Amino acid sequence: MELLLKRIESVPGKCILDKELSSSLISQVYLCRFNDTKAVIRFDSPLASKLAIDRENEANLLKNITHLDLSPELLYSNQSSGIMIWKYISGNKPTFDQNTSNTFSLIELGRSLYSIHSSPIPQNCKNIFFDSMVLYKELLSDASNNLLIKEASDLYDDLVDDGVKKILSHNDLHSKNIIWNSKYYFLDWEYAGKNHPCFDIASLMKSFNLDADQIHDLSIGYGHNLEIFDINILQKWSKFIGLLEQVWEISLTKILKNL
Repeated sequence: MELLLKRIESVPGKCILDKELSSSLISQVYLCRFNDTKAVIRFDSPLASKLAIDRENEANLLKNITHLDLSPELLYSNQSSGIMIWKYISGNKPTFDQNTSNTFSLIELGRSLYSIHSSPIPQNCKNIFFDSMVLYKELLSDASNNLLIKEASDLYDDLVDDGVKKILSHNDLHSKNIIWNSKYYFLDWEYAGKNHPCFDIASLMKSFNLDADQIHDLSIGYGHNLEIFDINILQKWSKFIGLLEQVWEISLTKILKNL
């Protein structure tokens, strides 16, 4: 904690740390009061700079999609100090389990996702997903992991080469990155950038374990685009995401060993 308090001395204004929200090898996230506003502050670890993410790119993207009102409001960002602060958004974690009493609308979720996907990709937005794939290939080039990264890369190349227009994609849509407060909000935009729309859709399908009827509801809100809501295609994307999760875990391990 003392180290974090030392780091926030560089932040202009008044910043008071509250409870920890999450901690990972990449960053620590806390509630805070920033200039009398309830906020969230993220402190990057040294590992973050070794990954193919770009905090300046993330900050610029958040500023460009403010008008959508689907993401946190950015309050402060300094890439050199590894600190980013955004306005706190209260809400509930959605669940689409039909056996629970909570009834969150997949149609509304599809509508919100379409708002993101139909928004223009900001100028100078970096292709974080492509850069990440290049990094993973380099890290997993050894014989023991070559088959895994080759299977993931070949499957992605096959899926992405279908003529569907690339869109602004969140690229990390799982249950912890979505909250509901009269509408859906999407958190953690560090991997956002250009990608195939099926990546986000399949990520939702996989994370929430959506069945065919639920995917249909999601598609209604999205605009009922049958080309990208083909269940067989989405299952292939889900397989790719599973492979990518393995690749990511091994890549982190290798980076850590070299720190």
